[in-house]
Amino acid sequence: MAPVTRATARPHGWQWRIPLQHRLGNGYAFSSDHVSEDEATAYLLSHLDGQPLAEPNLIRFTAGRRKKSWLKNVVAIGLSAGFMEPLESQSIHLIQVGISRLMAHFPDRAFRQADIDRYNRVMTFEYEKIRDFLILHFKATRRNDTPYWDYLREMPVPEYLADKIDLFRGSGRVFRENEELFNDTSWFAVFIGQGILPQAWDPMADTMDEGVFKARMAEIKAVIARSAEVMPDHMDFIGQNCAAA
Repeated sequence: MAPVTRATARPHGWQWRIPLQHRLGNGYAFSSDHVSEDEATAYLLSHLDGQPLAEPNLIRFTAGRRKKSWLKNVVAIGLSAGFMEPLESQSIHLIQVGISRLMAHFPDRAFRQADIDRYNRVMTFEYEKIRDFLILHFKATRRNDTPYWDYLREMPVPEYLADKIDLFRGSGRVFRENEELFNDTSWFAVFIGQGILPQAWDPMADTMDEGVFKARMAEIKAVIARSAEVMPDHMDFIGQNCAAA
């Protein structure tokens, strides 16, 4: 059993493959503006590793969020507050952060507007920064084999994301704003993986002695190697901790 989910770009979206103990979960997130439901279903069924165990279940969604997660004495959390492209599987995080932010702003019977407004601001920030990270996966594409990918490559992006791309392309730097979900290593992975390479490096790197730098990198590599040596492999871990009945 592979220890990872596999996401594969397809002509009109992307396909996921999730190894479970009793089956492989497969799905196709596609753009209905660019391919019909029947065509997408047929494409998914023709790109499975084995025979399907059931008929595909069509789930339609409109990406977005509520303008206000909290209105008067009602708070929308999780899917009731919004849903975005599922590529980064952030839905559970948004449930958790919605609850934790509510606890931080929990009202008495007065329901003060200042508490409500601040909750809505921080949740809007959370959604928008996840949105920007998701958009990067598609905007950075170099594919030009279908109108779907042409549209994504040329689409305008939010100012925050445009700035993030320019900063990284200029000097390889990523700045994390106000504890947004995805940190610099996540951004690095998508930037580099999608072919957005920095034209220069962080000038702070020039302040470190080369010998010290090489020693530090060797130390990090050794720590990772030692950690990997004592870890169980994927199937051993499942057998010890969460084997299916």
